[in-house]
Amino acid sequence: MKENYDGYKFSTKGKERIYNPSICIYFFNEYIKYKEIPRNLMDVNISGDYSKIDNILKLGKGENRIDIIEKTIAGEEIAIDIVQKFNPEIGFGEKELVSMLYYLGYLTIVGEEIGDPVLKVPNQVIKDLYAEYFLQILDEEIEFGVEINYNEIAKEILKEGKIEKITKLLEEYLKNLSNRDYQKFDEKYIKIMFYCIARSTKKFIVKSEMEIEKGYPDIVLIPKDKEKNYYSVMIEFKYLKKEEENKIEEKQKEAKEQIEKYSKTEEMKNIKDLKKYTIVAVNDKVYVKEV
Repeated sequence: MKENYDGYKFSTKGKERIYNPSICIYFFNEYIKYKEIPRNLMDVNISGDYSKIDNILKLGKGENRIDIIEKTIAGEEIAIDIVQKFNPEIGFGEKELVSMLYYLGYLTIVGEEIGDPVLKVPNQVIKDLYAEYFLQILDEEIEFGVEINYNEIAKEILKEGKIEKITKLLEEYLKNLSNRDYQKFDEKYIKIMFYCIARSTKKFIVKSEMEIEKGYPDIVLIPKDKEKNYYSVMIEFKYLKKEEENKIEEKQKEAKEQIEKYSKTEEMKNIKDLKKYTIVAVNDKVYVKEV
């Protein structure tokens, strides 16, 4: 419950974080009824409600909406002077949009920077909501129109330790993006797409840039069901522009060296059945290598 529901602060002077009471009541009702932790940790009344986030972000410019979503999913902190009174006639910039997300519980205060509150996603269930919403707006903008079988993606990873299905889907997204989108592309955007797909399977604890003693692996997928002998996966990402395609092997080697360094840490040694991969994306092509 702490990892999934805790994390709300409404003052920079607050010492403790608090829980969302509505989700806690849902959790206890399910637990009392079935005598076990609910499989779905998010109340269905909240899980499908992308319209609130969508309606808020549509008040601003298109680029503001995407930038804010990407920052929140990437786990970036946003330092901003929270707006206390809104004036629709003036318009909605990043400050207004972020403030509204804060008031509705989609962001919370985690610190302070030169007198301004620092905001971040409060907990895991809200991260799931953002991940699903990101894929939804991506589908709408590129008119993807492909039905995604998240169970098949999860099954391949859990039972075989393979990532062919998820990387194929990632490649499909990249192929449907316009050349204009590639102008601002970098490693972060590839990671965000992969991260959102993995979270949407609901079968993994998805660690993005998980802090360990010798650095930060890009993504680690750890099965939520720890009772079965399922595989975990660690991935290091690299991105090259089309004109840099001749550097694929160089980037694969660089990613492999990082993976090998992380593998020597106690945190990684303690993860059972860990498969390791490097992913190098070049424009709309994805090159995968197992380490």
